[in-house]
Amino acid sequence: MKLSPLDARPSKNLVYVLPALLIYFALVMGPIIAAVGISLTQWNGIAWPDWVGFGNYIKLFSDDIFYVSLKNNAIFLIFYCAIPISSGIVLASIVWRFRQKEQLALRTLLFLPYIMPTAVLGIIWHWLYNPAFGPFNQALKLAGLGKYALPWLGDFTFVLPAVGMVASWYFFGFCMVLFLSGMQRIEPSLFEAAKVDGAKGPRTFFFITLPLLLPEIRIALLLTIIQSIKSFDLIFTMTRGGPSNATLVPNLYMYQLGFQLNRYGYGAAVAIVGAVLVFIVNYAVHRLVRPVGGKGTS
Repeated sequence: MKLSPLDARPSKNLVYVLPALLIYFALVMGPIIAAVGISLTQWNGIAWPDWVGFGNYIKLFSDDIFYVSLKNNAIFLIFYCAIPISSGIVLASIVWRFRQKEQLALRTLLFLPYIMPTAVLGIIWHWLYNPAFGPFNQALKLAGLGKYALPWLGDFTFVLPAVGMVASWYFFGFCMVLFLSGMQRIEPSLFEAAKVDGAKGPRTFFFITLPLLLPEIRIALLLTIIQSIKSFDLIFTMTRGGPSNATLVPNLYMYQLGFQLNRYGYGAAVAIVGAVLVFIVNYAVHRLVRPVGGKGTS
């Protein structure tokens, strides 16, 4: 087989992708390598960094505040992942039964929160939760339930669920639209056959719809879990990690270390551990959640 001039000279082909590779290295790989290097130093952002090797990582894994942030992040997984995915599947099953025009209207309405920046949502919900003039507490007082009016973002018990429910509200519309697209690719003949065999709605859902939605569930798991690990702007605008670290997460802890305490080396170590967690979760979801009839992703 005779090779074309382009096939015979792969080095020339590399010339065309070199600009993109340089941009990728400068904007992605470069900062990652720099963060790894900084994490091995003790640096205040001004003086010359002092090499400490893995000292920051050794301190990190004996840091009680870091473990508090990890525990909070694990709880946030319920609100970022479990609630949006479960409610998204239920809503998708309901909306799917409507006619096309009604589907479009409901899908657009429920998807609206996802198109807004989470920082803006955090500011809006911070006002909604305001204990003095926030609509939630005002409605409770008007309904004669004033004893249930709380300083939601200042209460140690309710602050994390209060912030978490905003994340659930933000992601459930996205999950619903994702699952609706998955339902549209399922062959209608499968449901007709199940109906002929006498299968009712719940059995059809659990034995046909849900297994065939595993590719979409895997995507939703990946995106929501990664967003939970990377969570920053929503929590920052609503609570800044308070009260008393009740909503502190690793990314916010990294910000406090670097930009408030000038401990850039230690903050970079937190960032690297967070990046490693994202890779571990990505790999675990790809290995454990496999489409029906598929071999999964190695």
